[in-house]
Amino acid sequence: MKKSLIALAVAGAMTVPAIASADATLYGWMTMAVDKAKDEKLDINTDGNSPSRIGLKGTADTGIDGLTALYQYEFRVNQAEGETALATRLANVGLTGNWGTVLAGTQWAPHYSWVTATTDVMLSSVVGPTHSTDTVYRVSNSMAYVSPEFSGLQLAAAVGADADNDDENGDWYHVAAKYSNGGFYGALSYIDFNSEVGYAPLEDVTALALSYSFGAFTVAGVYSDLETSAGDYKPWDLSATYALTDATTLKAAYADFDDNGKGYGVEVQHDLSNMVNTFVGYGHANTDLRDTYEASAGTAGANSVFSTGIRVKF
Repeated sequence: MKKSLIALAVAGAMTVPAIASADATLYGWMTMAVDKAKDEKLDINTDGNSPSRIGLKGTADTGIDGLTALYQYEFRVNQAEGETALATRLANVGLTGNWGTVLAGTQWAPHYSWVTATTDVMLSSVVGPTHSTDTVYRVSNSMAYVSPEFSGLQLAAAVGADADNDDENGDWYHVAAKYSNGGFYGALSYIDFNSEVGYAPLEDVTALALSYSFGAFTVAGVYSDLETSAGDYKPWDLSATYALTDATTLKAAYADFDDNGKGYGVEVQHDLSNMVNTFVGYGHANTDLRDTYEASAGTAGANSVFSTGIRVKF
């Protein structure tokens, strides 16, 4: 282990000049949260809603006027002793110009970054009972196109295809649009799933996000309609944030998980600086939501939880 760490340190030192000479950014953060969930033991050193990560991203000159290459590689940092240190979160390359951007690899789906992230406002584990609409986050084996902005409007299209999934065509097809004007924001997303191997029981999902900012307040909502082989599922979320001061933000959220599961929560985020965020929050899950959590060992539903911690960025 010590030899591995020394080798890693030496390799890192040797690559610094190369990174410094390129248009690259090293970024990341560490999150340490302490959670006390209902009827469970105190859990120290959890991820909260902001898993620790380290990444490298940047641009490269293609030699063609108006055409720039993009790249990003991001790892999740596992903090517990004995775990594999790094796990890939993002790994993509692409090209961008005045015609738009194309990326290939593992990347954020517009379904999340444009739509369901609109109500994903918590830093703590309070996210569990307060955010019901996420279906797709990061997607591997994917290619996406994002248009330039046209008077506040942007369009996106994506496709996923993995040779390990036994489908003759793509695993999924995705289109999305977003529009912003002043304090108003709206986004719509649709994904058609083909692969029974990779995405069962999902068949398709449609989601709509709306938000409005006025002064220090922002209110947002997301409605999602999932078609599955087991039937329809229609969760929705509401969130509100208020910048009490430049450093302190108050947050509240409510989620309807369909099937009678419901949750709500509050959180206070206080920034000691631009790089250091502290948070404390409480999330409540009703009996139906807790029952789902307990029946599935935490893979669905959520539990009531008190969560506090710190995130340090670099």
